[in-house]
Amino acid sequence: MRILHIWDQASTASVIAKYQRKLGHETLVIKNAKHDKMKDTSYYGGKIISNKYLFVIKSIITARNYDIIHLHDAWFMVIFLKTLYPKKKLIMHYHGSMVRAELKGKSFRLKNEKFVDHIIVATPDLLEHDYSKQPHYIPNPVDVELFKPLLTTLRNNTGMIVLKKNQSYSKTLKALQKRGFDIKLETISQNEKVEYKLFPTRLVMYEYYVDLPFVNGELIHANSITGLQAMSMGIKTISWDYSVSNSLPNYHHPESVVKEIQRLYDQ
Repeated sequence: MRILHIWDQASTASVIAKYQRKLGHETLVIKNAKHDKMKDTSYYGGKIISNKYLFVIKSIITARNYDIIHLHDAWFMVIFLKTLYPKKKLIMHYHGSMVRAELKGKSFRLKNEKFVDHIIVATPDLLEHDYSKQPHYIPNPVDVELFKPLLTTLRNNTGMIVLKKNQSYSKTLKALQKRGFDIKLETISQNEKVEYKLFPTRLVMYEYYVDLPFVNGELIHANSITGLQAMSMGIKTISWDYSVSNSLPNYHHPESVVKEIQRLYDQ
């Protein structure tokens, strides 16, 4: 089976494609260079396009050689792809911000969605939003070969957090303290781009990863990719419900995720 992934939110498309190749599929991930600052798609050998308009054009042209077109958040491309390739299977896969922060364009999104075969959402909270057809929740995968369990973990009572845009450090720290966590909290801004392949060496410096994503003052009820990566390494991860886990749940293992996606492809 030939599978084209268009866009790559937080490396999820690349991880899915990597493990689809292990099953014998031919896969390609294509992405705009502007959004590959952490070089995550590059790390997995994806195709990087320098210009955003050229990215759209090349994605549409490349799609003619693939059986399945798996779109990640790029719902605006559905109508072009369906018009040119009416018999190809289209999958629409949402990862968060395109739906959560939707301020306009919802009606256009819903119209485009009518032409896809399946809609996938990557976190449970996204099931609460409106779609043109019933969405399937399939958890985000983690590349367990890169983010592998550590032999030993630090006990330095320090935690790391990646703050969302406009997320308050002081309010987040107070929320932690209110729940009984008394740790030294260090931040990494979303504007600070640590190269993807080096990120495990950054995570290993901390005893905790704090996975409390506040967006517009509201706590998102879902684990982030970074939080899942920390769990996979055995780092104590404080989730949105303030529970602590240092192991990755089986349903986030890439083999399980790819199996669920394959089930949709085959329908």
